[in-house]
Amino acid sequence: MSMSPPDPLLALALAVVALALLDRLGLWMEARGWIYWRRRRAQGSTLGSTFLELQKIFESGKAEHVLAAKHDTAKESPDPIAGHLAKDHAEIDALCREARAALDRGLQAEAHRALDRIWMRLAVHIRAEHKALFPAVAGARPDLAGTLQTLREDHDFFMATLATLVNALKGTGPDWTAARSGFEAVQRRLAAHNALEEERVYPVADGLTEAQRRQLAGDISRELATLPTRYDEGPLSPPEP
Repeated sequence: MSMSPPDPLLALALAVVALALLDRLGLWMEARGWIYWRRRRAQGSTLGSTFLELQKIFESGKAEHVLAAKHDTAKESPDPIAGHLAKDHAEIDALCREARAALDRGLQAEAHRALDRIWMRLAVHIRAEHKALFPAVAGARPDLAGTLQTLREDHDFFMATLATLVNALKGTGPDWTAARSGFEAVQRRLAAHNALEEERVYPVADGLTEAQRRQLAGDISRELATLPTRYDEGPLSPPEP
């Protein structure tokens, strides 16, 4: 028994009906914000955005890599505010070791440069804390007012003492005993100061809202990046105490 070929007109009619049904389905899903079909773009629907994003990913042939990257970004990451400031502490500590070595060996030019760079780095670090971090912490934790005042007093001591040391190393025949003693006092107080900040103040940022944390992190980064242009070129003299 032979079978007659399908009627071309019937096949075309069936295809038109199928396309019409698909179009109706697309419009129905679009009306609910699930996809963008042909009338409008999705208006912030999470499900619609997900469909569009997945469509772009799989069409590009990179779904496996993109999905893996999204999984990685969802993992918990360390606090960028505390991490950034603690990293700055560590870099200043490295400069302190350089300064101490130069002072111990009586190398005036090297000691002057190292102390000058410490003064400069502490200046921008302190500015970031006074202008951005401390006001945010004071608003979130009024009970830390006394701690913040202690830290501000430490800052005054660091800047005044370092300015005196840098200016003392400008001239001939500096008093090395006084310079070493003054810098030892800075180092001892700075170690306790940094520990207090990292243990009690920096973690307060964890309790801020995401928007506050983002704003604060940006403000701190901008302040820390605003170093004088001569930082890597040579000594910069602080103002006279």
